[in-house]
Parts: sequence; structure tokens; C-alpha cells
Amino acid sequence: MSSFGTVTLKEIQKMLDTCAKGHVFRGHGDHYYLVAYGGKTFPSLPTGKHGKANPDIQKGVVKRMAKLLDILDCAKRVLQLS
Repeated sequence: MSSFGTVTLKEIQKMLDTCAKGHVFRGHGDHYYLVAYGGKTFPSLPTGKHGKANPDIQKGVVKRMAKLLDILDCAKRVLQLS
């Protein structure tokens, strides 16, 4: 699977439960989620359009977050990112 396309927020949360045990996931303003793990913080995971309950997030954003949190290999495996 390529870096193009989207992943749902629920899939991202499952990936974080698997790859980043003990992570912090919370709202950060009106338009972003904050994800913290291992002393690092990714403050710009988008909430999606119009407050959608399970928004689609671009895979490139997910890869950038995983790289920053040092869980990229696990995230690639769980979410089948390339």
C-alpha cells in the first residue's frame, strides 16, 4: 500500500495501542489531536472535516507522526504503509 490514501482515526488508535503502549491521545484545540509517546509530542493529527466521528486521515500525516514518535516500523506493519 502506498503513502497515498487515507486511514481512519479508529485504525490509528488501534495502531497506537499496539505500537505505542502508554501513549497520550487527546484533543488539541478544535482541529487537531495531540499524540505523545516516549517524551515526544505530535500536536497536529487532524480531526477531519466537520467533527466527523471517525475521520479519514492522510497516510502521509500518519507516517510523519509515526516517524516522529519512533514507531514507524511498527506503524508500517500494522497499517500496511509503504
